[in-house]
Amino acid sequence: MAMIILGALVPVFGLVLLGYGCGRTHLLGDHAFEVLNRFVISVTLPALTFRSIAHMAPADLAEPSMMAAVIGGALTTYAIGFGIEKALGHNGSEANIAGLCASFSNTGFVGLPIAVLTFGQATMAPVTVSMLLYSAVIFTVGVVVSEVTTHTGPGVSARLKLAGRSVLRNPLILLSTLGVGWCLLGLPIGGPLDILLQTLAQATAPCALTAIGIFIALPREKASPGPIGRSVMLKLAVHPLITAGFVLILPPMPPLWAKIAILMAAMPSGASSFVLAGKAGGWAMELSAWAVTLTTIFASLSLIGIIWGLRI
Repeated sequence: MAMIILGALVPVFGLVLLGYGCGRTHLLGDHAFEVLNRFVISVTLPALTFRSIAHMAPADLAEPSMMAAVIGGALTTYAIGFGIEKALGHNGSEANIAGLCASFSNTGFVGLPIAVLTFGQATMAPVTVSMLLYSAVIFTVGVVVSEVTTHTGPGVSARLKLAGRSVLRNPLILLSTLGVGWCLLGLPIGGPLDILLQTLAQATAPCALTAIGIFIALPREKASPGPIGRSVMLKLAVHPLITAGFVLILPPMPPLWAKIAILMAAMPSGASSFVLAGKAGGWAMELSAWAVTLTTIFASLSLIGIIWGLRI
């Protein structure tokens, strides 16, 4: 079991280290971090989200209890992380990233291989649904809050209008909505278009994790251990516990789907939170970079206990 988990996590460490090496040697130039970040959030992440949703069977959207558990667990954890940092004096943009670090799981790059190797190919459907929910719902909440808290104007109405326009033009939200429609209509997707989307989708995690490594190599102020520690604790302990609570109180769902909901909540923070942190400033980027790195390190231990409990 430990080797399965380590096998899924090693590529994450490797890509962060690769980015760190590129940053220290300036191999990719002075603007590599900004370009990679923009490429992920504007191109590869929307392509990944659209393709994941479009390839789903409409029947996979018919497990409301599992979907409610995933969304409820993530949004409750997000609210806790957001509320704590806001109460401690951070602005809305920074608190938003803290909430995302605590609630947005690395379902595709880490969660999928661990789930399949632990519970078999039958996990593909619930893991895909989890990926959809984290990308199309949880991350979209982060995008909306980011837009609302970033825009400044003479009044609340003007700020909301500006934020609304930005949200409606956001590639991730547009392609998520298109993907849901594509899925529900049962439209086919294949051939060169699917190969193109798959190629772009596969670039999301490598580019985002490499960008994190480059950022860590940049000269900057030291990280604040308090917010980082809180994000790590919320992500690896509180998030799966809250999700398990939703699984228990909601109407019954297939046992495997319940296990996957909890397992995906226990995954380390997804690098997408770091991609969005660029709008929130240096503090948020520092928090996200270290939250992704440390949750990935500590997940190599915490996941052993969680998987053991789910397999009993």
